[in-house]
Amino acid sequence: MNTHPTELQTVQQAMKQTKDKRMYERYQALSLFLQGYKYEQQINAIIGRNKKTVGTYVRAY
Repeated sequence: MNTHPTELQTVQQAMKQTKDKRMYERYQALSLFLQGYKYEQQINAIIGRNKKTVGTYVRAY
């Protein structure tokens, strides 16, 4: 996915600032997606959620 660098920076900054574990996980999924990872095969394995959940995070963004 081609993304503007500031989008990735914004998500990574939000990851650092949040104290909520769920929000951190969502930001982590988005960060990985913006870096080019595929949620069907990679992101779900990294964060330990099924691909439907990760897909929901990405679509919500």
